[in-house]
Amino acid sequence: MNIKKMKEKAREKLKGKYGIVIPALLIYGLIECVFYGVAKLIYNDNISILFNILITGLLYEGLLQIFIKTSKGKKAEIKEIFDRTDLFWKASAVTIILTIVSLICGILESVAAKSLLTFIINEANINLLLSTVMILFGFILCTAIAIFYIILMVSFSQVYYILYENETMPTLDIFSKSMDLMEEYKIDYILLNLSFIGWIILGIPTFGLLYIWLIPYMMISNTNFYYEVKKKEKKES
Repeated sequence: MNIKKMKEKAREKLKGKYGIVIPALLIYGLIECVFYGVAKLIYNDNISILFNILITGLLYEGLLQIFIKTSKGKKAEIKEIFDRTDLFWKASAVTIILTIVSLICGILESVAAKSLLTFIINEANINLLLSTVMILFGFILCTAIAIFYIILMVSFSQVYYILYENETMPTLDIFSKSMDLMEEYKIDYILLNLSFIGWIILGIPTFGLLYIWLIPYMMISNTNFYYEVKKKEKKES
């Protein structure tokens, strides 16, 4: 898969379109920040998760519509961010599943990391061979959980695109479809997103201002990736 070509195409499609995509992103980000701030004020992380699900359900498919249209060279309007509220329940269900997967993997990683830290701290008080084995096992377990989570999230990376194009598809089938699409393209997806790491680092000294340009670039590139994978799937079938 030609990552360079996908990114070049993204830059080309974004020419003259920043006046649409940036305000749409800012609206989405501002609403998310307001709800996140409210959750922090009442010191409730569960409310923060709930707000994230609500915002994603209400707005993300609309935001995605703007980027999909832009990637196809079609005219998009800022107000379209509110156009796909009809997908609220499906989008929320998808977000809930992704959140649950992340929480489970996060808990497993936390338990493994704490156990590893305990063995490292108490190494001197335990049999040398046993402590060495347990520390090694802890490192392997932590690494395995992290790799498993990354692979799972990459496998599920296309769910919102699939939902956008398949409104009536059952939620679990959306995840299954994403896994099928990504079966041979996980490395390509990872390499595409890693190719932006330099820009992400450069954005830090700008206090995030660079990200106003970078996030649309990344989203259009990822949209191009989805349609490229979809095209290849059709050729193979």
